[in-house]
Amino acid sequence: MRENRILTQLEKDETAIGAALNINSPHLVELIGSLGFDWVFIDGEHGSMSDPEIENMIRAAETYGMASVVRVAANEPQLILHMLDAGAMGIVVPHVDTVEDAKKAADAAKYPPLGERGSNYGTGRNNEYGTGFSDILEYYSESNRRTILFALIESGTAVDNFDEIIAVDGIDASWLGPADMALSMGMPEQSVIDAALDEVVSKTVAAGKISAVTHPAPNAFNQLVEFRKLGATVFATPALALLGQSAAKWQELAREL
Repeated sequence: MRENRILTQLEKDETAIGAALNINSPHLVELIGSLGFDWVFIDGEHGSMSDPEIENMIRAAETYGMASVVRVAANEPQLILHMLDAGAMGIVVPHVDTVEDAKKAADAAKYPPLGERGSNYGTGRNNEYGTGFSDILEYYSESNRRTILFALIESGTAVDNFDEIIAVDGIDASWLGPADMALSMGMPEQSVIDAALDEVVSKTVAAGKISAVTHPAPNAFNQLVEFRKLGATVFATPALALLGQSAAKWQELAREL
């Protein structure tokens, strides 16, 4: 079983830097890896990718030693299990609004005693088809440690219930969803959303868990600076926006010639 590079970075007291993709492109995953990113976010909720396509993107990430984090379409055990069996090192579960939602996600993503995940030991690529460990109990324990379960906090209800959500065993990290949060709260002033996001990050860090911030665009780097001050350690930006920003700058310079 492969080491999770996000955890490796955090164990060195360094941030884990990723890029996000919502289109099927193993080649772009390889490019991201070749550029030195630690992890890649594969969006299976808003993207149109099938399970086999996501699996090939996970393979591409492994080529460069990157961790792959997959957002599943819903908080359903079978969807979570498919992506873990495909080799994902992290799972983002959307719409974790209550402690019951959090426990459901943890049960699906973690082996006993933390959860109820079913075993494919010896038959799946996630455990190198049984060749990675001689002791099956050691595999279960290491899989629980190396698999990061992110609770996506994207509603006012989730913020209200966050103390209970982040305390659930098996929930390793929070993940901010500011756009849907704003929609759920009736599109209040940005300061209200910012305060809610800051609260989630601060409470995550206080609970000794991982805070992931992945929504800022490449030209909104100042947002990452502020979240880092609060203790967030896992960051990403949309890969296509990053390419678009670089392309726009190049065209601007080229047209001045």
